[in-house]
Amino acid sequence: MKFDRCSHVGVAFLSLAFMGQPALAQGLFPVTDVDRDTVPAGTPEAFWAVFGESPKNEAERTVKGEKITFVPLTLVKLPGDVTALVSTGASDCDAHACSGINAVHYLRRSKDSYRYVKAGEWLDVGARGTWGSPAARWGTTDAITGTPVLYTQGGGTWQGYSCDVAVLTELGAKGPVEIARVPIYYSDASRDDGPTLRGTIAAAERGRSFTVSYAGSDSFSERYVRGADGRYSLEGKTRMKRC
Repeated sequence: MKFDRCSHVGVAFLSLAFMGQPALAQGLFPVTDVDRDTVPAGTPEAFWAVFGESPKNEAERTVKGEKITFVPLTLVKLPGDVTALVSTGASDCDAHACSGINAVHYLRRSKDSYRYVKAGEWLDVGARGTWGSPAARWGTTDAITGTPVLYTQGGGTWQGYSCDVAVLTELGAKGPVEIARVPIYYSDASRDDGPTLRGTIAAAERGRSFTVSYAGSDSFSERYVRGADGRYSLEGKTRMKRC
């Protein structure tokens, strides 16, 4: 698998942005950097079922006029004998305004050959970065809604201001549904004493709310509450800075 330049930029930005920052409270679930050079165990079979035979476990596709290189990220087991394949796609676009793609495919086992068969496809899921990068960090959890939720994180830097957003996508029976967008990182490098804040999802009341704890130049927590439409919205006014 090749190491994509655009993916490298997104991951490098996150690594530099988080260096030397105060440690946060333990998160509700693990969130790790996207590693587009590593092929996770079990993913090739699913990846080939979606994108065709791919000896290097990467597949190039044109999406909305842009050339995207997909690689597998993870498999998520869903109810009803469904498996979700999550892939990240880096764009060959070399402009700051360009973004990559995160894809989710639902797969089932065929009854005759027991091979994976594609049951659904959703492109452009979750958070993305700049310079053609897909999500830079990811995680999964069932602690928020009781069903699997995909966490993706991405962002960029604009004139010294760096911001990241975390997107929560519930992997439901009818397909992925975005349920929350949370500002998760902010840094102002335009001045020597510029503030830096980063957050983590620290707790949840399953199906009702979750809490984001922030640390850095300031320390505080904010609560997101689930509405009748299934989405989570901030309770009250935010103290988190934005670009």
